[in-house]
Amino acid sequence: MFEFIQKYDVIILDFLNELGNPNVDFIWLFITKKFVWIPFFVTLLFFGLKKNTNNQARTILLFGILMFCFVTGITEIVKLIFVRIRPCNDPALNGVFRELINPESYSFYSGHAAASVSICSFFVSLLKTNFKVIYILIVWATLFMFSRLYLAAHYPSDILVGIIVGFTIGKLFVRIVKNKLDVLDLQNPTNSKSVTNC
Repeated sequence: MFEFIQKYDVIILDFLNELGNPNVDFIWLFITKKFVWIPFFVTLLFFGLKKNTNNQARTILLFGILMFCFVTGITEIVKLIFVRIRPCNDPALNGVFRELINPESYSFYSGHAAASVSICSFFVSLLKTNFKVIYILIVWATLFMFSRLYLAAHYPSDILVGIIVGFTIGKLFVRIVKNKLDVLDLQNPTNSKSVTNC
C-alpha cells in the first residue's frame, strides 16, 4: 500500500514541480515562510475580533492560540513516528525535483497544511457572520499549502492528510469555543452577539 502511494506521490509531485518557473521561485519561497505572515494575521484579526464583545474576542483569540500549539505539537509527534523523508531530501530522488529548500524535519504529514487549514476553518467559522473579509484566509491557506508542493517539501499525500487533520482539529476547537461563548452569553446576556449562531 505504501509503495502504491509513494509511486503516485512522486508522479504527481514531479508534474507539479516541473510547472515551476525560476522567474517566480522567489514568490513561492516568500509565501512558504511562516513568520512573514504575522503582520497579515495581526491586522486581519484586529479588525475581525473588534466586531465581537471583549469576552468573545478574548475567548476566540485564546483558543485560536491553543489550537495552533496543539496542531503543531501533534504534527511534530506524528513526524517522529513515521519519519518519512521529504522528497527534496530523499537520496533516492536526487535530481528528480528542482531543489530550492532543504528543511531538516520529516515530511509526513505537512505542518503547513495542518496549521493553515485549522486556522482557516477556526477563524472563518467564528468570524464570518460579522467579518466577511475573513474568507481571505481560504486563499492564503491554498497558496501556503501549494508552496510546499512547488518547493518539493512535501508529497501530495502529506498535504492531503494535513488538510484532514487541520480541518478536524479546527472544527473541534470551533465547537469548544461556541460552547464556551454560550456559557458567557448566559452569564452576561446583555453583551452577547451572534457569533455562536454561525
